[in-house]
Amino acid sequence: MKQSPWLRLIMVLTYIFIFSPIIVVMVMSFNSSQYGTLPFEFSTRWYELLFSSRNLGRATWLSIWFSFLVTCTVSVVGLLTSLGLRRMKPKWAQSFIAWLNLGVVIPWLVLGVALLMIFNFVGLGRSYPGMFLGNCICVLPYVVLLVYPALMALDRNIEYAARTMGASNGRTLFTIVLPGILPALLASSLMAFMVCFNNFVIQYYLAPFGVRTLPMEIYNLVRVGYKPDINALATIMALLSIALVLVVNRLGRGKEGKFLEEL
Repeated sequence: MKQSPWLRLIMVLTYIFIFSPIIVVMVMSFNSSQYGTLPFEFSTRWYELLFSSRNLGRATWLSIWFSFLVTCTVSVVGLLTSLGLRRMKPKWAQSFIAWLNLGVVIPWLVLGVALLMIFNFVGLGRSYPGMFLGNCICVLPYVVLLVYPALMALDRNIEYAARTMGASNGRTLFTIVLPGILPALLASSLMAFMVCFNNFVIQYYLAPFGVRTLPMEIYNLVRVGYKPDINALATIMALLSIALVLVVNRLGRGKEGKFLEEL
């Protein structure tokens, strides 16, 4: 069917509306003006200032390693949870998924205050374990909600055939199930990493005193005054996010295609 030109125009305008602020930030990160004014003069001074800033570098590495640890944990827990839901009765599994959606719907502000009160009651308070558990609680629903549908869409007859030929539960999991849901697992891990990396509210309430992740450090910098080196940092983060998405899509398509060819 011939597509309407109005639909294409609306699509183009929608994409411009979504990505124009990011493009403006990227362009202004190479502008020599401190206030982002015209005329545009190309300069890399803000990137030099960014990499010479000790606080931003330390906060960036803290956020990366912390988000990576949270991602590894929730990926394993989310996969095991999805496998358990798959073995449950459909009625109970759907009820659990419905309750799990509350973890996404409830505002992080409310969740952060509630977690801080609970952790103070049990003695954790503002600490690394408390911040780790709080971020895991916020991120875990995203993993389950992406992995569980992929598991349900996987043909179980292939697993039954492997078990009939003598494959153990572990071998069936690693040779049949995991290759089949690899794109969803990679996508959920990427989503978990980005959500944890940008989760300012939970980190603000649960981080130990004196510890600043990258979102918290940016918040403190903006409070005292805007500096263009934040544009440089935002540009690097956006490019890394795009690179991660491309890598995950590439790996997902490659693994899935290889798995289907073997079948």
